[in-house]
Amino acid sequence: MTKNGSNARKDRIRAQADKAGMTYRQAARSLNDERAAWMETARALFHSPEELRDTREIYLLDLSEKGACLPELVKVCLYALTLRLGTGTLIDPRGVTCTVTELAAATGLSDAAVENALYVGEAHGWIRKTSDMEYRLTVPGEDIGMYEYWLQKLKEPVRDAAVYQRMRDQLVAAMR
Repeated sequence: MTKNGSNARKDRIRAQADKAGMTYRQAARSLNDERAAWMETARALFHSPEELRDTREIYLLDLSEKGACLPELVKVCLYALTLRLGTGTLIDPRGVTCTVTELAAATGLSDAAVENALYVGEAHGWIRKTSDMEYRLTVPGEDIGMYEYWLQKLKEPVRDAAVYQRMRDQLVAAMR
């Protein structure tokens, strides 16, 4: 991998530029536009409006039942994020792509208030930041069962029994 991208990508751009008689930059923009159009088409195929509506309703129901302790600013930000469901990764209907500035404009809050509200929402387990501008809406504790299942399925979870036993003994002593 080079500093600004893969050599394979650069080769594709050069080939596109030679084939279409464009400059390197024009070919790069063209390929990026084609990829963006493909992503929008793929999103529409993966997420039907009914599925997104059902996901939004279930999330908001969970938020109303379990999120009573959240500040109102956090709830407003989470609601605004639910309006953008399906804009994140292709296969995850709970994925949301949104900048702080876009969320601030959608909610009427300042950028600082949105950032802090997102931090509070993440600390309480209502969202998970997956990349720079992408979040996944979550419900606190929803994945616990799955991870506990995988933990129990491990055939040999302890690599060094002596170290593990020492740590267990220290834990028991610390809990007294």
